[in-house]
Amino acid sequence: MDEIRLEREAAHGTLTSLYREYGLEITDNWIEENHPVFSVAARRGEALLGAATVSCRFDRLVLDYVAVKVEARGLGLGKRLTERCLAYAREAGESALWIAAREPEFYLHLNAEETEDTALLADCRQCPDYLLDCRPKELVFYLKETS
Repeated sequence: MDEIRLEREAAHGTLTSLYREYGLEITDNWIEENHPVFSVAARRGEALLGAATVSCRFDRLVLDYVAVKVEARGLGLGKRLTERCLAYAREAGESALWIAAREPEFYLHLNAEETEDTALLADCRQCPDYLLDCRPKELVFYLKETS
C-alpha cells in the first residue's frame, strides 16, 4: 500500500468539494472572502484523504479548514495536517494561529488555548445554526520557536 504523503496544494479551490463533503461551511467565493495563503493535502497515490487551509483574515493567520475522509480517520492525519499548518505559520514569522472550532476538543488536545477574543466568531453569529447545532469556540495556537 502506498504511503500517505502531505504536500502543499497551491490551487486552494481544488479542496472545496472535500470541505463541503465533511460539513464545513464553505461558499462558492470562499477564496475571495477568506484569502487562503496555504493549503496542504494528504494523499495516498492519487486519492485525496484530507486537507487543511490557512487563510489571512482579521489581520491574522487563521486555520480555516481541516477535513479528513472517514476511511482515513484514526491514522493521525488531522494532527499531521494541523501540525503542518502550524509549521507554515511559524515559518511565516507569525506568533499565533487562530481557529474558530466546531470541535474544540481536538485542537485543545494539540495544545490550542481558549481565548476571550471573538473576532472569528463574528461570521458564525450570522449562521442559523449558531448556538443551536453549532457552538464554536475561538482558540489560538501560540507559536514557539523550534530549534
